Amino acid sequence: MGSLLIEGTSGAASPAALACARDVESYFTGVITALEVVRDGLVEVCSRESLLAADLIAAAHPLTRDLLAGLPLFGGGFVAAPGFLADQHLYLAWWQGEEQQLLAQSTLSGSGDPVDYSRVEWYRTPVESGRAHVTGPFVDYVCSDEYMLTTTIPVEVGGRVVGVVGADTLLDTFESLMLRAVRDADATVVNQSFRVVLSADPRVPTGRLVSPERRGEAIPCGSLPLSVLVG
Repeated sequence: MGSLLIEGTSGAASPAALACARDVESYFTGVITALEVVRDGLVEVCSRESLLAADLIAAAHPLTRDLLAGLPLFGGGFVAAPGFLADQHLYLAWWQGEEQQLLAQSTLSGSGDPVDYSRVEWYRTPVESGRAHVTGPFVDYVCSDEYMLTTTIPVEVGGRVVGVVGADTLLDTFESLMLRAVRDADATVVNQSFRVVLSADPRVPTGRLVSPERRGEAIPCGSLPLSVLVG
């Protein structure tokens, strides 16, 4: 049997490279599926008039607790659309870390001014596209100061986007899950901007932008904004 050809590439992909792309897709598909459960569980409370932050917290906490218990995630929760809550203009109902600390106040910067998260990729892209999105790698200065991959999906009620639900995967966790497959394929995982997420080559650091002449074959990880580079 001949080698499989991957749409969007000009050559044949090895079985190891295909397996690597499938592993990346499978992990984030699992996260997205779990986030859909959280989203569906919040529709009722988000349909209420003049919703208060305390009521959102009460509904989101058990759903997020189950989310974090079921997957190797660093944090997760709900991020409200600006002006959606009656008593808070910007608000994160977000829990993270081993103790699942609530970060509802993390919308404040060091100066005490609100951080307008509506402009950042992990919020803006799913709201504008209406689809799940994976953002990263980036250093999460708002919550953790760690390299992160954030998966988010929009929450819509009555045709209006009221926020996003999301989950953070530490880059260290992603590396522990995927490094063997990446090494077997002698590959580099990149985002849609060809910025390195993880590479089999220890000389290629996370965050480096891969130049066009060094990209080789790009194997898409399903519909995710991630690809596996080989060759």
